[in-house]
Amino acid sequence: MSEEIQKILKMLEDGKISSQEAEKLLSALRNSEQQMEISNKKRHWLKIRVFEGDTEKPKVKVNLPIVLIKVFLKLGMKFSDKIPKSVQDKLGEKGIPLDFDNLSAEQIEEIFDELSANGPLHLVDVDDDEDKVEIVLE
Repeated sequence: MSEEIQKILKMLEDGKISSQEAEKLLSALRNSEQQMEISNKKRHWLKIRVFEGDTEKPKVKVNLPIVLIKVFLKLGMKFSDKIPKSVQDKLGEKGIPLDFDNLSAEQIEEIFDELSANGPLHLVDVDDDEDKVEIVLE
């Protein structure tokens, strides 16, 4: 039994808290422990690896913290109206729309929280028998 649970039970035994208060404290404790478990499993990095030939060692290795990507996206949202219309149109033609008007900072957080939920996530694995590219959230 954890020290926190023992303290809660002792306060209940001593009459310092009611059974309902003890139940709320125990529930909050369980929730915080579950959140810590989830947080420990979350992906924190976007890793890009490019392998040349049959080598095991990547020729290109990029590690970006998810937190940094979130910051860049949020900054991008603030300055998206500064991107010339011609650039936005060209990117749109190539399938890269810059429509930040319908996306809030909270939605970006939510998207990354969902993507960061458990264990590694392989976003891209390309292997053409000579070279290999991996993009992974870890």
